[in-house]
Amino acid sequence: MNLALIIPIIVYFILMIGVGIYSFKFTKSKEGFHLAGRNLGSWVSAISYAFSGMSAWVLIGYVGMVYSLGPSVFYILIGFNLGFLFAYMVIAKRVRNYSQLLGAVTYTDYFVKRMRGNPHFIRLVSGISIVIFMSAYTAAQLAAAGLTLQTVFGFEPVTAIIIAGIVVTAYCLFGGLMGVSLTDYFQGIGVVIGTVILGIFMIYVAGGWNAVVAQTAEISPMYTSANMGATGSALLGSVLGFLVMGLNVIGRPHDTIRFFALKSSAEVRKSAAICLSALTITYWGAFLVGYSGRVLFPEVADPEMIFPLALTELAHPLWGGILLAIFLGLLMSTADSQLLSASSALTEDIYSKYLNKNLSDKQNVLVTRIVIILIGVLSTIVAVTTPESVFFLTVYASAGLAATFAPVLILSLYWKKLTNAGAGAGMAAGALAVFIWYQSGLAEVVMEGVPGFIAAFLIAIIVSKLTSQPHEQQIEGELTKVSYVWK
Repeated sequence: MNLALIIPIIVYFILMIGVGIYSFKFTKSKEGFHLAGRNLGSWVSAISYAFSGMSAWVLIGYVGMVYSLGPSVFYILIGFNLGFLFAYMVIAKRVRNYSQLLGAVTYTDYFVKRMRGNPHFIRLVSGISIVIFMSAYTAAQLAAAGLTLQTVFGFEPVTAIIIAGIVVTAYCLFGGLMGVSLTDYFQGIGVVIGTVILGIFMIYVAGGWNAVVAQTAEISPMYTSANMGATGSALLGSVLGFLVMGLNVIGRPHDTIRFFALKSSAEVRKSAAICLSALTITYWGAFLVGYSGRVLFPEVADPEMIFPLALTELAHPLWGGILLAIFLGLLMSTADSQLLSASSALTEDIYSKYLNKNLSDKQNVLVTRIVIILIGVLSTIVAVTTPESVFFLTVYASAGLAATFAPVLILSLYWKKLTNAGAGAGMAAGALAVFIWYQSGLAEVVMEGVPGFIAAFLIAIIVSKLTSQPHEQQIEGELTKVSYVWK
């Protein structure tokens, strides 16, 4: 085994655990552990928000789609950017202010306190959705790490999955949201720089941009246009299908919690600009990897293995090790956020509310750390025992989380008449619609997030109209207050 390839990864893992240990000092209180003391600046929040949601899909799935479809994948980039932009413009400022006004430290805690009704159904739906989708999402990231390391090193993926699971669990265990956000920040910066450098390097190896365009044009005209080889209604349907993927990034707990933790709502605009810039640059770099890979590896069996092939076939072992560490960072920046969200939901919204109502802040943090270990172990076991296809469930899991929470979250920030029953019913409808749509196979026609969003909005509004919100006047005043920038 090449030490030049291994050393950067070992150093990287040690640094990430070190960041988690450094962040331990921010976790003395419940708010410190779960929300980093509401002290995240624009840079850390932006990069952490972007890369906790991006996941390994950008260097695996997205690169594979570039390889297969060419420039048509830009519609996905546009869709995701619109989704992130919507979240910043419509959600970020208000949810930052409202979560502080209500004293909410977890996602579920916000909904319960905002609705002011019987909390049990909301906690049940929210807790089940977060734990199930997040555990599967975390397992998928760890499984993808194992598969990639198997391609690069040739050893069994179980060892790689276990190592990744231990590292993610360790710095999440020590550092809470601050540790997760800081590691996401450093990992995100590495992803932006590393992806762009690799993309440019591969274009150079392939003979330059003009040569790549000319050779891909010889393979198919589809690789020099953005029409996916379709016309008319077929093209329109394909474009809309890619664009609506942006729905999947709205309102998910593991990245939206960054808005809760912002230093102030005055940071939102700057954070949005940084986040969208980082995402766009990274996707452009990934496009270059996939596009040049079409020329460099014309006969590859699995387009999603272009990135690990580039590491083994093109890059110097030391540079390959650095890039591989960056890739693992992309995996872990998503996995750690999901792990923390699931653990917070179980501890704060279930254990402390039903099993031990007299839990002190110190005990809360301790229990959360125990739950992190348990979910980390569970996710690692699932990743080891689940076949490769688990990775492709990430889109489904993301749609489930977004449909469960985003519609109700938006209504809670703008509509005073939203009731407790309406919110709970909307959450349940969104989650069920995604599940049913996916199981029926209709996701191949329309992405499951679309019916999920529609169902959640409609049911939440209809049920709210049929029930009453006794605190409507008070909520109206709160909605006005949180609409301003708090410095």
